[in-house]
Amino acid sequence: MRVAVYGSLAYDRILNFRGLFADHIIPGKTHQLNVSFFAPVMKESYGGTAGNVAYSLSLLGMEPVILSRAGNDFAQYRAWLTTNGIGTNTIEVDEEVRTAFATILTDERDNQIAAFYPGATEKPYVLPQQEPADITLSIVGPGNPSDMKEFPEYFRGKHIPFIYDPAQQIPTLSGDDLKNGIRGSRALISNDYELALIMEKTGWSEKDILKETDMVVTTLGGEGSNIQTPDGSLTIPPGKPKEVKDPTGAGDAYRAGFMFGLLQEWPLPTVGRFAGIIACYTVETYGTQTHTFTVDEVQSRYRENFNEDLPT
Repeated sequence: MRVAVYGSLAYDRILNFRGLFADHIIPGKTHQLNVSFFAPVMKESYGGTAGNVAYSLSLLGMEPVILSRAGNDFAQYRAWLTTNGIGTNTIEVDEEVRTAFATILTDERDNQIAAFYPGATEKPYVLPQQEPADITLSIVGPGNPSDMKEFPEYFRGKHIPFIYDPAQQIPTLSGDDLKNGIRGSRALISNDYELALIMEKTGWSEKDILKETDMVVTTLGGEGSNIQTPDGSLTIPPGKPKEVKDPTGAGDAYRAGFMFGLLQEWPLPTVGRFAGIIACYTVETYGTQTHTFTVDEVQSRYRENFNEDLPT
């Protein structure tokens, strides 16, 4: 099955601080903040929301197609995507600028400070006049704000089901923009803080949101997730990682697992638990496209975590 993934492509630099940010920030002095965090561990990897989601989808045997923009340093990343069976013909390359990159610093409580250079994603993506063939599901992730206004309407017009995931771009988008993205979506997915911000900006309650989308999926980090539908709320327990090295990209891996589960037409509790298992794999490695797994390994871990088999 082919899926379309809209979002950013970026080179990631992941650093770890052996301490807590809060111990080095003086209350009442944030108006003149000047701090430096020593980070002896650094990992460079391929990233961006579109690349991360597509990578985990490819490990699950899907055929993801990326709708995004990259820069004049994209050749190495393109080769990586192609090697992993990810379509790149729909990626626009801007030879005048670099590909986006993110520098992400994580402390010992998984708090993060990030800096993001938009590069090629600063310009909007040119919507294809003819959609990629045989797309069964799509996702609108964080990217260029103009694109995030256009793609929900585009997918609605093409009758392609889509998941809406505004994430880091919520502060940039207006309340009306967010309403437009939610309207007609298969799911709105966010973490609990992002959901609160969405409700504040739109003026919608969770009940109001559920009039516009099939479900509200809220990730809760190590606490699992929650799936709210018009029929009620489902509390989804977390998967158990074997170790936690770096939480960066866990949300993107969860989204890939969730999309896969929806396409299998599994019951929603199974979809949520499966997505949590996929997220475990990326927190066990530094970086966002550094984890690997086979479908058999995922099935075994699902059984170990939840004492049941995945549907066949």
